[in-house]
Amino acid sequence: MTTGMTMAEKILARAAGKSRTAAGDFLDCKLDGIMAYQGFVETHHNAQEAGLKDGLPKVFDRKKVFLMVEHHQPATNLKVAERGVLLRQLAKKYELEHFYDTTCGICHQMMVDKGHSLPGELVVGTDSHAIMYGALNCAATGIGETDSGYAFTFGELWFQVPESIQITLTGTAPNWPIGKDIMLYLAGKYGVDMALYKSIEFVGPGVKTLSMDNRFTMADQGVEIGAKFTIFEHDEITAAFLKSRAIRPFKTVSPDRDAVYAEKYTVDLSSITPQVAAPHSFGNVKPVTEHVGVQIDQACIGSCANGRFEDIEIAAKILKGRKVKGGVRLLVSPSSWDVYKQCMAANLPEIIIDAGGQFLNPGCGICASNGAFMAPGEVCITATTRNEQGRMGSKDASIFLASPATVAWSAVNGVISDPRPVLADVLK
Repeated sequence: MTTGMTMAEKILARAAGKSRTAAGDFLDCKLDGIMAYQGFVETHHNAQEAGLKDGLPKVFDRKKVFLMVEHHQPATNLKVAERGVLLRQLAKKYELEHFYDTTCGICHQMMVDKGHSLPGELVVGTDSHAIMYGALNCAATGIGETDSGYAFTFGELWFQVPESIQITLTGTAPNWPIGKDIMLYLAGKYGVDMALYKSIEFVGPGVKTLSMDNRFTMADQGVEIGAKFTIFEHDEITAAFLKSRAIRPFKTVSPDRDAVYAEKYTVDLSSITPQVAAPHSFGNVKPVTEHVGVQIDQACIGSCANGRFEDIEIAAKILKGRKVKGGVRLLVSPSSWDVYKQCMAANLPEIIIDAGGQFLNPGCGICASNGAFMAPGEVCITATTRNEQGRMGSKDASIFLASPATVAWSAVNGVISDPRPVLADVLK
């Protein structure tokens, strides 16, 4: 007796040229796109060390490799500057149609801003947070340098079809960014390994109450709880986002009614409260009320997890007419230049600067160990991706993860604070 398929199974079966597949199968899949940034240089050097003096002999499709000078832009040291030069040379060598240089932003936001990952597709990237594109109803995941060399050259990779977890969302999300709180709640309740090499599929009526910005946060943070893919169904909200961005035809996927899931969970969005992950794990989670009063030195909003317009907008609404507490550094970094322009059109940078915050270039600087460093003993509350020990400089510094609203209100008070009272005021 045959059973239906999950979204991940449908996408992988299509990519493998098969009519159906099931969890546990091994498939050779054709890729619809590859995101690359500085890891492309390492792949090039690895090919040279393997005896290919000119690096990779080819790329499988110059229209499907999306290369970006990213993560360390502007260049933060000589090595990074030299790597940028080589990336530009490689983009010319392979005649890549999609190459983004100095006016880029975070690679994952660029992939969705520019329509490079679309519903029903299988897309990989040389960074774990490539999983974020699953918010657009595609299967996306990160790959390493060895896999990437083969993928760039031949446009295919093998996959073991993952088991899937169905998370049904009910209730109504509040009118502020809640994506981070949802994922922290899941990590705190079920553990950071709840979805280890599994595909998470978000379904249910609550999904329609979530903006694309929330969905991107949730898909992005799926990797922190072990997920291979994090996939949302396509709906009118997805369609509206893609309307002016889709650069090629696509075919959406939905799970079959009799699809087989390893686990099923239900989350009532109206019951989610602000959550905080304490050092040094994404899963070390308690409600914000358990951390109220912890003194902070730094507060950050940005990264591929929470650097989008709604994340920055809610911070600006909280900060308007207020000041960042003396002694606290508030750093806000949009995830791409498109988001930066959205923020400028809404006058958000001026509000944040007037409040005593810093509005930075788009990029990974406040998240990826090349900026926002802390000294021993300092404490940061941040709406970025991770809080492992040493990620922001000293191993003796402490990193708390929270939503943008919690971060902004904490920056005003100088201590970790529950944002719900101020949200009730600024959003009424």
